[in-house]
Amino acid sequence: MKLYYFTDPMCSWCYGFSPVMKKLKENYPNIDLQIISGGFAPGSEQKVTKEYKDFLEYHWRNVNLRSGQYFDHSMKFVSDSFQYDTEPSSRALVVVQRFSPEKDFEFLSLMQKAFYVDGKDITNDEVLAELAQEIGVEKNIFLESFHSEEMKLKTAQGFQFSKQLGVQGFPTLLTFENGNVKVLSNGFQPFENLKEIVEESLTTMFIPEFANGQSCSDISCGY
Repeated sequence: MKLYYFTDPMCSWCYGFSPVMKKLKENYPNIDLQIISGGFAPGSEQKVTKEYKDFLEYHWRNVNLRSGQYFDHSMKFVSDSFQYDTEPSSRALVVVQRFSPEKDFEFLSLMQKAFYVDGKDITNDEVLAELAQEIGVEKNIFLESFHSEEMKLKTAQGFQFSKQLGVQGFPTLLTFENGNVKVLSNGFQPFENLKEIVEESLTTMFIPEFANGQSCSDISCGY
């Protein structure tokens, strides 16, 4: 089964959902999980004012209560130049998926920890390059790709794909069933809840298809 996970490194509920997704990967290693940067606030010029910091802290506390994920409320990433633009970190994930696709979830988790726990500015290319280096992507290679028009376009295509599928928020986990979008999770939920949904999907979806357009229903096979 192929699942599409729409997320954003700077979405606090996605950070809260990260341990759930980790358990999903561990318990269902045969699921093909495709992580897509959906675009929470790409291009945002939002400064972290006193009012916006209060807004973030309110949501961070809610995420902590539901998920247990730790947040450093000192927000050391805040500066006069910092803007809550989620495009750079989303693009960094796309770059890592190019060079080390098998480590994309690990890199996503690294970015989340860097931002929410360590207070690092993950809109900064040098910070992102150092994180990529931790999973084996050479810094100069990362930066060259990160600043390329190709990666900017590919990142924007991920945002567009999210909109085309009707993703309303993050995190969202969905799949395709008989050509239709099936949302398995919209927002945070505990692993046990998600497990029930995944188990049900595994037993009811994806009737095998044959070559040349052949397919079977519950009662017959044909073209």
